[in-house]
Amino acid sequence: MRIWQIKIENVKFFSFHGLFPEERVLGNEFTLSVSVDRISNKSFSENLEQSIDYGVLYSICSEVMLKPVDLLETICEQIVEKIQFICPDYQFIEISVTKDHPPLGQISGQSTVKLSLTKD
Repeated sequence: MRIWQIKIENVKFFSFHGLFPEERVLGNEFTLSVSVDRISNKSFSENLEQSIDYGVLYSICSEVMLKPVDLLETICEQIVEKIQFICPDYQFIEISVTKDHPPLGQISGQSTVKLSLTKD
């Protein structure tokens, strides 16, 4: 049995997510990482259908990041739903969303939400 893991890591977006009105006006930088595991009993044979197109993973993230929401958790859930649709035979999905400059009253820092999902 082979477990294939496809990732996009530390992908940057500028979006308008957040609870506070100024976040919806000023926007913020976000960093996303997505990992999807898939099991295969076959050797890889230069066939993209055996894998997951990381370009599609990027497109999913890009689409979700366009529509502002209040919570980072919502971003994670929306991405997971779309990945489950395109890859119903996933075994594990992990998504991390980081707001690079959250309005915490500090000069620097980040806030991150991570969602891990295992198929039952």
